[in-house]
Amino acid sequence: MADFSEKILFVDDDANLLAGLRRLMGQKFSITTAEGGIEALGKSKTEGPFAVVVCDMRMPGMDGVEVLRRLQDSAPDTVRIMLTGNADQKTAVEAINSGQIFRFLNKPCSMAGLSEAVGAGIRHYRLVTGQRALLEGTLAGSVALMGEVLSLVAPESFEHSLRLRAWALQVGTHMGLDTMWDLELAASLARIGEISLPPEVLARNRSGQRLTATEEEMMVRVPETGAGLVRRIPRMETVAEAILYQGKWFNGDGVPQAGKSGTDIPVNARILHVLLALNDVSGGSLSRASFTALGRMNGRFDPAILNAAAASLSAMTSDEAAFSRMEVAGSGLLPGDHLEASLETDTGKLVLAAGQTITDALFMRLQNLHKMYTFREPIRIRRAVRQR
Repeated sequence: MADFSEKILFVDDDANLLAGLRRLMGQKFSITTAEGGIEALGKSKTEGPFAVVVCDMRMPGMDGVEVLRRLQDSAPDTVRIMLTGNADQKTAVEAINSGQIFRFLNKPCSMAGLSEAVGAGIRHYRLVTGQRALLEGTLAGSVALMGEVLSLVAPESFEHSLRLRAWALQVGTHMGLDTMWDLELAASLARIGEISLPPEVLARNRSGQRLTATEEEMMVRVPETGAGLVRRIPRMETVAEAILYQGKWFNGDGVPQAGKSGTDIPVNARILHVLLALNDVSGGSLSRASFTALGRMNGRFDPAILNAAAASLSAMTSDEAAFSRMEVAGSGLLPGDHLEASLETDTGKLVLAAGQTITDALFMRLQNLHKMYTFREPIRIRRAVRQR
């Protein structure tokens, strides 16, 4: 039965042999050919991905071992089959060890034998790529579900996570990190442990109110709780570790209390530690004063990461001279105002957490709420100074 769902690449320096393979094997598989290693590597980039590559061993310029070794780096999922007339053991061992060869076939090879090997290679390719798709789909779905839970249970935490994610991508790009996906996920899920907190405890902590010893212990355990949740997802070990160590100081203080300090702390955790502190001192609106405040906290942050954050996030900083801090009544709030402290009802119910900017939609909502509830006043805000 013909199988044209995946593409097969045959590599040989013999044009007549390749023409014969196209004629005979093309009735059953989707065949592409390349005369030599250079052409094969080029077609892998421009016409791939290929499910299977069948490559001759003895070719001028670049032998089959080198071709398949390079393909292993550029197209790791492609199944590699070696075809050669040189059947000595040394060549076979070198080919298998250097190129991670799926099959080793000797010339002359019957069409039936070659067809069987290619068919087996296609099945192996489907198994590998299918497992990856399943894992990636499971991972993406699990992370999305966690984000949705956080947005429902702790909407302010979810808003902060979106801000942290944007900042983390800026900092990671500036630092030239080898991988960014784990930093992005760690920033997105850094506060996922807050779903375990009673809403009133989270609200009091955000508004700067004094917590009981029991409530303080709850807050301290947020990174550990979050790391435990994330660790249950496959392939998320590095993300979980970054979340666990997000509160660890560069000098070894902080939580968890035992273990790492300095550069032994995961780099993503050191980045999160800086960004979470920035979020706290700035209320989400970066300024030069935010970085100055962090610079005074000796021993707490990795100096290199603090410098990288200042350099990469400089375009997001606001000019303090362009804002005026004031206290207003609930009826005096305007779109664009930035909350310096949490907005609460007179009974202590949280309306908006500190650090949020009042959008047009929020302004309309607050107007309606103010008709029903009495806000605790005065409300501390930061407002843009109008230019004359």
